[in-house]
Amino acid sequence: MDLPITSQNANAPAIVSENRVSETTLRRRGAVLAGEALADWPGLRSSGPMSENRGLAVSGLPGTLVLLDGLRLAPAAAGQVDLSLVPLAVLDGARMSAGAAGAAHGAGALSGVIDLQLAAAGGGGRVLAAAGGQAGGQPGRGIGVVDLRLGSDFGWLSGGFTHGGALPGIGAAGQRRWHLAGRFQQAVGDVQLWGRGLFARRREGGARADWHDVAAGISGGTRWQWRLAAARGGQDEGAVSSRLGQAQAAVSGATGLTLPGAAEPISVAAGAQWRRLRLGPAAVRAREIFGEVAVPILQDRPAAENLVATLGVRQAWLAGTAKVSGRSETLWQAGGRWEAFPGIALRGQVARGIDDFATVSGMSRSAGLIATPAFVPGFALTLDRRWQSQGAARVQAVDVSASWRGRVGADAQLALTAQAVHHDRADFTPLPVPRFASLVRATLETGPWAVSAGWRHRSAPAGGIDVSVERQIGERLRVIASVSNAGDARPAGRQALLQVVAGF
Repeated sequence: MDLPITSQNANAPAIVSENRVSETTLRRRGAVLAGEALADWPGLRSSGPMSENRGLAVSGLPGTLVLLDGLRLAPAAAGQVDLSLVPLAVLDGARMSAGAAGAAHGAGALSGVIDLQLAAAGGGGRVLAAAGGQAGGQPGRGIGVVDLRLGSDFGWLSGGFTHGGALPGIGAAGQRRWHLAGRFQQAVGDVQLWGRGLFARRREGGARADWHDVAAGISGGTRWQWRLAAARGGQDEGAVSSRLGQAQAAVSGATGLTLPGAAEPISVAAGAQWRRLRLGPAAVRAREIFGEVAVPILQDRPAAENLVATLGVRQAWLAGTAKVSGRSETLWQAGGRWEAFPGIALRGQVARGIDDFATVSGMSRSAGLIATPAFVPGFALTLDRRWQSQGAARVQAVDVSASWRGRVGADAQLALTAQAVHHDRADFTPLPVPRFASLVRATLETGPWAVSAGWRHRSAPAGGIDVSVERQIGERLRVIASVSNAGDARPAGRQALLQVVAGF
């Protein structure tokens, strides 16, 4: 049964607008930079001016939190995570959602969340090499990528170099990036030890930016799952720097309490988090405790296949700069999911969030429909209406996502995806957003071949067309040729790329 446990379970069904992207989709997109690939989701747009277009924001609102496997990544001094420094080669996917998530993730999760997934341990070694070019006919428009990963069942170590690539809305010609990343995990009895480290450097002319993230943790449990984690990261860009230190503990699981009309027990989660964030001269320390509960009310009943209510509360104490000295904030969310009949469900949530320094608070509401009818195998539809407010800013939007996957021959499968966001209100948002944005993609897989085509629409004069052809050669060699952003009105983003992925 589809029971949303709590936000501490990454596989729980969403009760807000959400999109998940796999490693295969990221690779076939023909992107070089993480921000370029993730910006395909229509609900996201670049989070800064054209010259500093390295982050992403939900519907032009500030406060989009970026995580890596559930832990925060250090932002740049401007307050946004510089996604041009996060190496795309080491990512295994991403999960993006719109709406305040203060109860689940704390201060800073004001407008939405981007949760990146690091490549899992195991699978041996791999070499990724790519070459291509950007439109513009100017020196430095070439694209080059190389990443070498050495791995075993206990983890991997990766290092690589990237030249060029397209940022959301602009090119990145002439930029050079080096990265070193690693991950390990080791089971000791019933306890799992893990750690990760990422280091990246970007050079553009005489300017340089350095970014790092190091984390370690321990987890275990069966019925009751627990985990402890700590991380430290930061970015240095000239005389400006940022630093983030964090530690958190959480426990979650199913209780022995089951309501009379339900078939599954009530689930709970609780935990605490400590953080210290410094952005340039400003700094804030946060201490937070939280609790969540998911209550199955009715299950396996007429017109109530699964009715679940969720509630989360987080208390945050913030101190540091004069504006937040000794400040206490209560963050909360309440929602639910009602599957009236198998494959047809309604969902909704109302939540409160604040930014990292508690200078801006916001509310978000959402109500939606999920349809996965059994009489149309492989089809899924979500339709959500959301309202978000932050200070004077107001956003009203409709998010639509539809997908279908099925056989179209004896040895061929076709996958169709369509996503769209319509902003019928976007008043006083710090960043402008298009009234309508969409993404349509089709992928045909037959034998060792896969052909993918996508079209993005962001505003009346601009769009983007992507085409890729993939060939699997044996078990360990994959070749992908792609053309990206072909229909973009800004030629700096148009690029062609040839990728070779070889495992060993």
